Amino acid sequence: MRLRNALVIGGRRGRGALALMMMTTTAIGLAMPAAVRPAAAQEARQIAFSIPAGSLSAALAAFGRQSGLQVTYVPAVVAGKRSAGVSGAMTASVALARLLQGSGLTHRFAGATTVTVQAAGAAATGAAPEGAIALDTIDVSGARSAAADEPYRTPGTSAFIGGETIQRFRGTSSGEIFDSTPGVIAGSSRNGAAMDVNIRGMQGMNRVATAIDGAEQSTSTYRGYYGVDNRVYVDPDLLSGVAINKGPGGGTAGPTAIGGSVYMETLNASDILRPGRSYGVQLKGSLGTNALDPLNGLLSSTSRVLPGQTTGRTDGGGIGGTRSASLAAAYQVENFELVGAIARRQSGNYFAGSNGPRTYNTTSGAVALSPAGPGQEVLNTSENALTLLLKGTVRFGDGHQLRLSYIRHTNEFGEIMPNTIRSGYRQLPLSEIETNTLSARYNWKPSGNDLIDLSLNSSYVSINENSLQSDSIQVIQRPTRSVNVGLSGSNTSRFATPLGGLAVTYGGTYAREAVAPRLPSTNGSYIPMSGVRDQWSAFGKTELSPLSWVKVHAGVQYMRFSVDDTSNYAGTTLRPASTGYRGDAVSPNAGITLTPMEGVQLFARYANGYRPPSIRESTWNSSGFLFNPNLRPERASTWEIGANYLRSDVWQPGDKLRVKLAYFDNFYRDYLGRAYGRVGTTWNYAYQVVNIDKVVMKGIELSGGYDARRYFVDLALNYYTNYAYCRVGVPCTDAPYQTDYMINQAPPRFTITTTVGARFFDEALTVGARHRYVSGSVAGVGGLDPNDFSAGTQIPWPAFHVVDLFAEWKIDQHMTLTVNINNLFDRYYLDPLSNANLPAPGRSARAALTARF
Repeated sequence: MRLRNALVIGGRRGRGALALMMMTTTAIGLAMPAAVRPAAAQEARQIAFSIPAGSLSAALAAFGRQSGLQVTYVPAVVAGKRSAGVSGAMTASVALARLLQGSGLTHRFAGATTVTVQAAGAAATGAAPEGAIALDTIDVSGARSAAADEPYRTPGTSAFIGGETIQRFRGTSSGEIFDSTPGVIAGSSRNGAAMDVNIRGMQGMNRVATAIDGAEQSTSTYRGYYGVDNRVYVDPDLLSGVAINKGPGGGTAGPTAIGGSVYMETLNASDILRPGRSYGVQLKGSLGTNALDPLNGLLSSTSRVLPGQTTGRTDGGGIGGTRSASLAAAYQVENFELVGAIARRQSGNYFAGSNGPRTYNTTSGAVALSPAGPGQEVLNTSENALTLLLKGTVRFGDGHQLRLSYIRHTNEFGEIMPNTIRSGYRQLPLSEIETNTLSARYNWKPSGNDLIDLSLNSSYVSINENSLQSDSIQVIQRPTRSVNVGLSGSNTSRFATPLGGLAVTYGGTYAREAVAPRLPSTNGSYIPMSGVRDQWSAFGKTELSPLSWVKVHAGVQYMRFSVDDTSNYAGTTLRPASTGYRGDAVSPNAGITLTPMEGVQLFARYANGYRPPSIRESTWNSSGFLFNPNLRPERASTWEIGANYLRSDVWQPGDKLRVKLAYFDNFYRDYLGRAYGRVGTTWNYAYQVVNIDKVVMKGIELSGGYDARRYFVDLALNYYTNYAYCRVGVPCTDAPYQTDYMINQAPPRFTITTTVGARFFDEALTVGARHRYVSGSVAGVGGLDPNDFSAGTQIPWPAFHVVDLFAEWKIDQHMTLTVNINNLFDRYYLDPLSNANLPAPGRSARAALTARF
């Protein structure tokens, strides 16, 4: 009853957020006495241990995983020692004493979550011994901390987003998980319930490979004059982490991903189980403010929108406008792991912020940012998603591992054609999506065998999409089915040579993408996209270490491709049918890495990539393309130089400093862009994909952070020093033609994100804030194709600042409460890289409770 009263009282967005904060603050206050406990309590807690006999180092690693404690020791003191293991329910202190029995070593607790192993009689200090290895806890910081550190050990500009960060900054759209990653932005994240990842200005048409549990998703959704979305559907509540590689990766990532690759991993058993448990359940629920269920438009028998809501409401959204719930269960023993999960996420139309510029300036005067004004409901932004996950891991024999995964995702969500926003902005019926993702990943690395480190992967993804697309009065249903099939394999063999250690990696890939309409077109002017794209590749890479601090690598990838139109369009004299494309290419790569001292790494990399036309660029489809028989594939040449720094105990015991600094120079020859169609010397009134002579993007990226345990700060910065768009016979400019998709894919000139936080009560409470600054586009005002009648598709955004707050309270060993306030100052702004001018959500509060049993 009290909650219902709070909903009524919190009718306005700000009051709803305040009511939610008051309730969660009360919960925190009630929980505080249970969460604050001395370090001695860790030593008294009974834990079920199961650690087999073996090397002492392996036993200590298992102890850290099962106890949830961080273990530090000097490698020399445990080298060559054995442990009899331990089994049964006991305190961490007793278990560790038994593991160390007969080793001549002892242990002591240096804090609530840290234990030090050292020689008996060694002096006791508060710091970890010099040169110690820290075995971080698996459930809190171990595997996740190692994954977060990996980009700072890896030459080149990679990034990692951990599950903790995903939940800490859980926004309204799935694409917001990239907000703290330099050079990575999700385009069109407010229009539809998907993400379209942009890496350093490369986006869409298979330029960025995005995979979930090793299975790549690839769809192409028509957005009218304003472009095309390459959509990926995922529920962030079921993600364990996200790894990002920038630039052509080659290898099993494939040479066509010239922008980079994004690998998303769903929940593993370690994300669900409490330390020391072999089975368990995780329950999670959340409530948020600033949304109301939409007043849906209706479809009549003639597929027309009946009169209805055409203006957003202004009465705000109370608590419960966004809500989610998930249940995950896991079972894990030494050689087997099983995870099952279900997640439901519902949100209504959100409300825009109230403070900020309402217009932007053009050569013809001030223009409104959006038909959804400050404080108004933003129509067509709701979603209702259901996700099922089932995955398992089996380890057998000498180093064999098989991982299987199945994900089913359905969603009913709002979206609107960008041109409809101009001519008929209103609430429309909801679009629908259904994805089924299956993957199998096999690894074999036998002990003591340097010749075999084998990986074999296969995947199948089907996507059934019913995207409702409309003009000012008519809604057209365009159901399509996409299927992605992938196979890849690689092996690494290692040798000792007179020149140093040598690693040779070799393998191949195969990928097929097929798209077809699920229903025949009911619109005579609409011919659905239908085609098949196949690509094969073989690759090899060598890495030589002539000195302990020097590594050089070189590799090459050969690729063949074919793209075919499978529609029934026969063609006309002026609009010929597609005859598809075929070809092959070779893409080299090379680099050098120097490690002059521990934790310091200098690197230089060159990578070449090759992208053939996508299905949409190759076939007759609803974008009205004229087939271009002279189209050449894109060629990418990218250079990077940079440095990594990763050290612990820099200024005080137990702290950690991470820094990655890089300069990139990306050159794209024969970039595939959209222009007003011409075949020979005859202009035809339709679009055509053409080769842009070159596109150049250069810039600087900085990422890193400092964590002193009591407080922490993270920084992510990206700045483009040069951006050039060059058509044949025309001087280079920073302004792509309005007709080109790139006009709404050019990234911000400058972005910087700063996160600061502090931990209290023995790290049970974490509070902090994040500030984001996003400048305007690196591209100037788009040029006009002299033959283009539909110019004006560029959607600029004014620069903006946004501040978010977060708090996390570990109530006890079972429950954690997370509270977020996004857009604290209720700014009214547009996100970058949107092909629809829908403003971002205003001030929104969210509280999530996670329980593990």
